[in-house]
Amino acid sequence: MKKIKYISIFLLFAVAFSSCKDETSAPTPEPAEEVQEISFSVSNQANGEEIDFLNSTYTLPSSEEIIISRLAYILADFILVKDDNSEIILDDQYVLINPKFAAPKFTLKNIPKGNYKSIKFSLGLDSSINHGDPSKYDVEHPLSPVNNSLHWSWTGGYIFAAIEGKLKSDNSSFIFHLAGSQNKLDYELTLPFEKKVNALRATMEMNFDEIFKNPETYSLANDGMGTHSTTDAVTTKLFGNMGDIFTITEIKE
Repeated sequence: MKKIKYISIFLLFAVAFSSCKDETSAPTPEPAEEVQEISFSVSNQANGEEIDFLNSTYTLPSSEEIIISRLAYILADFILVKDDNSEIILDDQYVLINPKFAAPKFTLKNIPKGNYKSIKFSLGLDSSINHGDPSKYDVEHPLSPVNNSLHWSWTGGYIFAAIEGKLKSDNSSFIFHLAGSQNKLDYELTLPFEKKVNALRATMEMNFDEIFKNPETYSLANDGMGTHSTTDAVTTKLFGNMGDIFTITEIKE
């Protein structure tokens, strides 16, 4: 009888312990808070490799050998296009890419969940921003003249892309400061992706070679070693070649 009594007491404790354990088990986790961001890393490539600003030599499509000492450019007017062709306009988001001095990366914010098919953006700025008051931006803002060194003046506006270096054959310098609101280039890069709860990561490439070819090969010797004009033949030819310099290669969680 004692044995049966002890077994009964043990079973009672087991049931009580089990009941207690159920009451204190971890609650079902709540869904993660949505992070409305896409973080981009940008690979600036020449001759199929990442540009090295420490005296590496690159060959232009014209067969001229150069050393690249500076590459900097401004991106703006970001728009995400959904599967149903509706658009998410990302107001007031600007990007400075200056890979010699800072990691070429940026983050787009305020991106809701959904299915997307492409991303639009511009190289350069519209007239109202280009010729607006630059003093309104804090030092860390991409359009701060202190931060990006691409601002000419209130009348001249911003340099949209700065390309500088030397010709290896005779060490002569080339300086292309490409600007002018009428020269702003608009892109739409197609790559379907789904934005869920988590932030996304993306990889974008800029092909430096394309600036000097397609549709027209640009020769430093024949076409010119520089420009600070918004309307001359050098500016027109180089902007004319820059319509396909960007590619988005990947977007994922």
